[in-house]
Amino acid sequence: MKTLVLGAAIVDIIMKIPKLPKSGEDVLCTERKLTVGGCAYNVANILRGFNVDHDLFVPIGSGMYADIIRKRLSEDGYDVLISDSEMDNGYCLCLVEDDGERTFITVKGIEGLHKKEWFNSLNMSEYENIYIAGYQLCEDKDDIIANWLIEQKSKNIFFAPGPVINDIDKNTMKKIFSTNPILHLNEKEALDFTKKDNVDDSILSLYELTKNTVFITVGERGTVFYDGQEIVNIEGESVNVVDTIGAGDSHIGAIISAYSLGVYKEVYLVDSSNLNSKDSRDIFLDGSQIDCLENNIGYDFVSVCKLANKVAAEVVQIQGAKLSKECFDKFKV
Repeated sequence: MKTLVLGAAIVDIIMKIPKLPKSGEDVLCTERKLTVGGCAYNVANILRGFNVDHDLFVPIGSGMYADIIRKRLSEDGYDVLISDSEMDNGYCLCLVEDDGERTFITVKGIEGLHKKEWFNSLNMSEYENIYIAGYQLCEDKDDIIANWLIEQKSKNIFFAPGPVINDIDKNTMKKIFSTNPILHLNEKEALDFTKKDNVDDSILSLYELTKNTVFITVGERGTVFYDGQEIVNIEGESVNVVDTIGAGDSHIGAIISAYSLGVYKEVYLVDSSNLNSKDSRDIFLDGSQIDCLENNIGYDFVSVCKLANKVAAEVVQIQGAKLSKECFDKFKV
């Protein structure tokens, strides 16, 4: 099952600071690191770590940052599928506070442009899955990507709108939702978009828009998912956070990997007597109950979320978002 990872690769300039300065204040950087990032690149790294067949479909421009990215992609074994000399790639200033929380200041480059001809070289019969992030839709005034995705409606479309979810044009969002995407977002993004007071109401509202599985990450508390059957809460991993850069990207990357490696949807077939059920629509699982589900139905959405939680937990313990091969060897898939 091959995945087309569509989006951006940019340069991340990571700066460690004690805390974000207020307007007019100064702050000293305690550590600086330059690396390649971007949602699509981060997701692709997870797929590559799990040996999942995929192509990274990101534009590479001309300039200092493009050269850095092109070199990194070559080292990672990726072909450049979009080469456009109109401008350089963008970069992101990643401010990481002592508690690991990150704040992004992004300067857009070639990845902010959208050209129909970029898609002409694709043979879509090769792909079953498509990943797309929200950033690529914000400046797509002609809906080039959204209209193209409508043509790919038969594929599994994984949509991670990210923090710019409310910056995407409403008509563009309607087009994206019409493709019935598998939706992935965090708690704040979900609540801000739906204007709901809690995750349960929010996830039900989102499902009504997409008619497909919705995953909402809730920090160290784990993941909530809903596939039209049950709202299920999967406990997270408690770890020491270094920074949260790429945590969401790694989480959705692990979910796509699990889909590609084989996943069942019959989570609702498990004997409910083995579960701590709040009501007929809400299930809360601890570790032993997760094991119970895995033993009963094999590789399901519960296992998907459990794996994704573990992957994201590893990512937040390092600087940046790129896990080592040794780290992937620890995951049992």
